[in-house]
Amino acid sequence: MSIMSLQNVKVCFESQVILKSINLEIKRGEAFVIIGPSGQGKTTLLKTLSGLVTPQNGKVFIEQKEWLTLSFKEQLPVLRKMGILFQKNALFDSFTCIENIAFPLQELGTLTEREIEKKAEYFLDAVGMAHARDLFPDEISGGMQKRLGIARALALDPEIIFYDDPTAGLDPITAKKIIDLIIFLKNQQDSTIVAVTNDMNRAYQLADRIGMVIDGGLLMTGTPEETRNHPDLRVQQFIHGNLTGPLNAMT
Repeated sequence: MSIMSLQNVKVCFESQVILKSINLEIKRGEAFVIIGPSGQGKTTLLKTLSGLVTPQNGKVFIEQKEWLTLSFKEQLPVLRKMGILFQKNALFDSFTCIENIAFPLQELGTLTEREIEKKAEYFLDAVGMAHARDLFPDEISGGMQKRLGIARALALDPEIIFYDDPTAGLDPITAKKIIDLIIFLKNQQDSTIVAVTNDMNRAYQLADRIGMVIDGGLLMTGTPEETRNHPDLRVQQFIHGNLTGPLNAMT
């Protein structure tokens, strides 16, 4: 059963068409990874799926509900089932690690302060950062900031988690550990993942299915193995990082 779907979706920013005629279904429990050249609309697609971007045409369904027809009050219970890790983590510089995780729980308003503290401590420990409890974001490494962002995204026990380039700027070993952590927590919580990345090794590591945003459309390349062997020359140029090929005509 699909947990999210797009039907003939078109997204424009002013007069520029970013996405056109996008059709996509994401299954419950799936890890779907979005790849593609920079500036083609990967993050826009992720934000459209999460309800953060409103398309000019088409329909967005989240948990079988037609998203654009719902009032904010009707959207709220679904939004509370979602978590998102933004590309640059979006941490609060003036909050400690534990306070960053506690913040969305406090906004929810359903837990006592002691319950919030215990839950924040649990997720700090889950991402291996219990020792950094009272440190500020500028006092920890880039990899730790990423793990803190993941912990905060998971604090509300979301059923759907969006990751925008979760390994950007990380060295290969740390990046692999971050994806290992994401997979471990996904399996533990039986969640659905949508992730954007340009790191093909990490895309293959995480994905059940992969889709490539290109020329305003979405090319479904399939499983990691199907993607490696995809016949489209644009896919092959991108995944191998070749300097010559059909993608050069776009620059």
